[in-house]
Amino acid sequence: MKIISLNTWGGKVDKGFFDFIKRHQDVDVFCFQEVLSGGKGKTKREELKSEYEDIQNLLTNHIGYFSEYEDGGYYSESSKDLDFRYGIACFINGKYRQTFVEGITLYDPKRKWSDYDGRFAAGASLAVRVSDYAIVNVHGLWQAIGKKDSEARFEQSRKIVELANKTEGEKIICGDFNLEPETKSIKMIEELPATNLIKEYKIVSTRSSLYTKDVKFADYAFIGNKTNVLDFEVLKDEVSDHLPLYLEIEGKSAIKV
Repeated sequence: MKIISLNTWGGKVDKGFFDFIKRHQDVDVFCFQEVLSGGKGKTKREELKSEYEDIQNLLTNHIGYFSEYEDGGYYSESSKDLDFRYGIACFINGKYRQTFVEGITLYDPKRKWSDYDGRFAAGASLAVRVSDYAIVNVHGLWQAIGKKDSEARFEQSRKIVELANKTEGEKIICGDFNLEPETKSIKMIEELPATNLIKEYKIVSTRSSLYTKDVKFADYAFIGNKTNVLDFEVLKDEVSDHLPLYLEIEGKSAIKV
């Protein structure tokens, strides 16, 4: 089974991004973050309002799943009266037995936090059972304090673990966590238990040259300890300000045509 995880940056690198999808139609599972759906044209930040539909039109053999961010969890627009939806998405090859489990918000936007009172963005997760695997797609909170631990991010990790544990199958958790590698929030996912492939493969960056800030980590992939990894790498395709994560696992027991 082949899996790609990528924060799509709203499809801003549109031709390169869609060419990338065309080249990887043999991939079984796509976990995308920062995806727009249901609109026409572009936002003021050049994001494609019909990105989800445009991806689905290319991946005709895949079934799409979408989960929206909480109100206020937008990167580009402040109005609640938007002509599109903003969230995360999975596209899964239809040859696999699959069941949508749940899409959740990873924090309580109404709660007061003692260590942070600024703006949040993103903070969503989507779980799908794909044959013998529990696929959990994550877009972690963006906070102006950077990618350090916070109370809201501790809650986020607890919710990710809870969602993974309620989804039957060997765990595969991936996405843009908006966290540095040595945070307690990342350690909480590792204690599932799960293997952190970014650490295991000694990855030094998951950001493309389009990202100019100093912190070069954001994206992670975790697998259950019984999963046999055939390949894992950070692809070099510059189709977003993030780089795609590519994971290939042994999937003989997972496929059911």
